[in-house]
Amino acid sequence: MKAYRLVKAIFPKKYFEWLKKNLTYASIDIPEEKFSFLALTYSISFSLLIFVALLATGFKHYWYFSLASFPIIFALPHLFLILIGDKNAEFVESVLPDALQLMAANIRSGLTPDRALLFSARPEFGILEKEIRLAASKAIAGESLEDALLSIGERIKSRLVSRTFKLIVDGMRKGGELANLLEQTSEDMREIKLLKKEISAQVGMYAIFILIATGIASPLLFSLSSYLIQTMYSVGKAINIQGAESYTAIGFLKLSIGGVSPSFIQLYALLMMFSSSIFGSLLVGILQSGKEKAGLKYVPFLATANFLIFFLVQIFLTQIIGFITPSISIR
Repeated sequence: MKAYRLVKAIFPKKYFEWLKKNLTYASIDIPEEKFSFLALTYSISFSLLIFVALLATGFKHYWYFSLASFPIIFALPHLFLILIGDKNAEFVESVLPDALQLMAANIRSGLTPDRALLFSARPEFGILEKEIRLAASKAIAGESLEDALLSIGERIKSRLVSRTFKLIVDGMRKGGELANLLEQTSEDMREIKLLKKEISAQVGMYAIFILIATGIASPLLFSLSSYLIQTMYSVGKAINIQGAESYTAIGFLKLSIGGVSPSFIQLYALLMMFSSSIFGSLLVGILQSGKEKAGLKYVPFLATANFLIFFLVQIFLTQIIGFITPSISIR
């Protein structure tokens, strides 16, 4: 299609190479040009919808938000692609010890290594079943067993899986018995899995603290400070200020009515909350699995919680303060 060729002309070659590799990791069988075209179409459409919606509501900074939303929306499908690939890799890492144990049992029962590999492919292994069958078919067709085993880790986004089969192949080349190698590797992988669970449990409290700080405390404080500035601004404008003075003194307080507007403070608070949601999610990902991108899945939920708490607290304060002091009008 002409649209696909146009997209291919817009984006660099390395982008499509990266996209093709991650589509393979995610087990999504569509051309990379089509995926890129769909992502670009959706991002333009949703950006226009946001532009129209903000313009209709009279939001002052509608133009900036619409432009900022375009790269974010375009990046979301790619983010989901990465997360799906990581999820597939985690699943393969969890079932690979069982697959290796089954293959070792098949070899000990008298099957040849290529047949043992083929019969170790089970439906409960998910995407690993497909990779095992593909590797077994290569071995049966005449390709060396070492190359067939190494090919299993090529389509799975996991260094653990790739290194596991490299170690098995190295052991085979040095004269080790395949069944023993598979059984020992399976036991080692189970021990690694248990260690990861223990580490995750130990740092779990730190992750909870970060989520509370960025998801509850941050929007609460931003909402209180934003409401305070808005109140001081409104009260300051309501007071009759003489001459060229830009503020009035009430006791030890000076209420400025010039300079930064409350709408700018609110915009700043929203941007800071969104930024803290991103960095907080990255920290949680590092604590849980040692990978920053593992925490990206928390960004939408954390950002939504930030914005909801921010606006709900402002509505609550407006209603409560307005009920207690009805004579003061907050604008």
